[in-house]
Amino acid sequence: MEEGSESKTEIFESAEDLYHDAPCGYVSFRNDGTIYNINKTLLGWLGFGRNEILGKKKIYELFKMGGRMYFETHFFPLIRIQGFANEINFEIRNNDGSTFPALINVKELKGPTVRENRYRASVFDISDRKKYEQELMNAKLKAEKLAQVKAEFLATISHEIRTPLNAIVGIGDLLSKTSLDPKQKEYADILRLSSGNLLGLVNNILDLSKLESKAVRLEKKPFAVRTLINSLIHTFKLKCDEKGVELISEIDDKIPNYIIGDPIKLSQILTNLLGNAIKFTCEGYVKLMVKLNPSSSEKSALNFKVVDTGTGIPEDKLQSIFEEFSQASYEVNLEYGGTGLGLSISQQLLKLHGSQIKVESVLGEGSEFSFDITYEKYSHSLNELDTDNSMQRKKLDLAKLLIVEDNPVNIFVISEYLKEWKINFDTAKNGKKAIEAAKKKHYDVILMDLHMPVINGFEASSTIRNLNLEKQPVILALSATSREAIESELDRAGIDDFISKPFGPEDLHKLIANYIVTSSEMEKISDPVQDEMGIISSEENKEASKKSIDLSRFVKMANNKPEFLQKFIINTLTAFQDYLEDFQKAVDLRDANRISELIHKSTMSVYYIQSDKLVELLRHCQICFEDKNTNPDKMESVIKRAMAEFHKVIISLKHTDVDTLMLESQIEVK
Repeated sequence: MEEGSESKTEIFESAEDLYHDAPCGYVSFRNDGTIYNINKTLLGWLGFGRNEILGKKKIYELFKMGGRMYFETHFFPLIRIQGFANEINFEIRNNDGSTFPALINVKELKGPTVRENRYRASVFDISDRKKYEQELMNAKLKAEKLAQVKAEFLATISHEIRTPLNAIVGIGDLLSKTSLDPKQKEYADILRLSSGNLLGLVNNILDLSKLESKAVRLEKKPFAVRTLINSLIHTFKLKCDEKGVELISEIDDKIPNYIIGDPIKLSQILTNLLGNAIKFTCEGYVKLMVKLNPSSSEKSALNFKVVDTGTGIPEDKLQSIFEEFSQASYEVNLEYGGTGLGLSISQQLLKLHGSQIKVESVLGEGSEFSFDITYEKYSHSLNELDTDNSMQRKKLDLAKLLIVEDNPVNIFVISEYLKEWKINFDTAKNGKKAIEAAKKKHYDVILMDLHMPVINGFEASSTIRNLNLEKQPVILALSATSREAIESELDRAGIDDFISKPFGPEDLHKLIANYIVTSSEMEKISDPVQDEMGIISSEENKEASKKSIDLSRFVKMANNKPEFLQKFIINTLTAFQDYLEDFQKAVDLRDANRISELIHKSTMSVYYIQSDKLVELLRHCQICFEDKNTNPDKMESVIKRAMAEFHKVIISLKHTDVDTLMLESQIEVK
């Protein structure tokens, strides 16, 4: 009976009780915002009495100042338009001045006229939710910071290892080319093999740290996919011959000679897949196949496949092999060695391309790894560098190089390479010595270490670029730091290219030869280039040595206030560094529209510093890109001039002395 009474009480609980004692707040207000009803729960949170609220306060008076403005300008107009608004976050102010975060839902109750409309709102205190969100955010930030610290630690350790490793690899290579007895040759081979394995490990760790810290991005430049494949096959052929395994490549005839993409990342992915396939194959073959899939006229969709007749992978391990530091089994690790990073890194590199590795395998019969990448087609013809050509060999013989390096072992290694290639060179042990040498003697190429005492490689390169030299040298950076980490600094310093330590002799020779031969070819291009293209007249060439910028307009605008002039120059420098990135993208794609947009975007910046020469060169590039029949050599010449002018402008802005400029302007006025 008693139980039935309780049930009856529950059934007849009034709506008013439910309203006032609800676990959330309720408030009702008129069209002008005046509150005419409020429940006990919300009153308790606010610390007000009913008589202090009803008919005396408007709804927006419960909010902090920012909330009031938002309510009047956005929130209430939205409710009037759609009749409701859900889960809007407001900070509500209590009677004692404290606040709490709340989620508010509002519904409009239509009256006979708009003026008589009423509004009912539910209010949820989300203080606990905010607290938990903050704890989660703190945990997320802590995890991200730990990941960043880990990535930076790995990058630092890798950098410290790569510097002495460059000397070990170089000495091992040089030693193997000397006259050795069988025992010495065995020692030299062990040294080369061990240093090569260590280099592979360090590179993998560095790649992993860069990927984790989001420091890797794809480059877009023309490259010959067949040349890349043939180079990889040549690299792995010796290892396959030693194992008695056949190495086969099949390249679809329909694949264009040149495509636009990131050849380094592709080479890295294929190197990992081929290396794994050869490691786990003791008999039979390893085959690399590249096929052209159906695609648009502007794109080339390529399918890459590496097939082997090796040990195969158990079905339950097909996914775990892509995890970091993971291999198919403990026994595999013992027998074959390795870190288990190669496939993980390759999978992450393919994610940057919007792709992934697919794998099929039968235990004891072999495996098949495949992936797809879509590249842009490159419509211009390129000539491959042939360093065996007698004319090109002569250019190398006549070239003069400067090695700028503070590590005596590295100087020795590079010197031995250059002696072997019969290339003339001098040395400088820091950036200051390099600047002095560049003033006294012309060098075709400067090999510039970046991290040195006295003056580092970046500062030395910027200073050399700002020297009034008859002909600027090609500056190639040498560093154990990853390119992605210093890309913008390389551009700002006017450095032409980069080679990562440790490097093999073939890589160094190819880079040097490419720049010496290419720059020599550019000198042959007639000046002026075809008048009908509007490219650099003879008169303009006479002006080439003149300053690339004139800051007199900035000086006038600054009105004798150095701090204003400094701000103008810094903002303009930042803008031109961004313009240079836009120009590089336009050049990579040979996109005339991008050049046109760049000219338009830079109009005011160009006007203020009077860099008209740069605009003319940009227009010439635009004309070249629009004309599909433009001679590739002439196009490259114009691009190179525009790029050089960009660097001149940036370096001039970077090294402007504000006080001197202000003083000179005052003298002129007097």
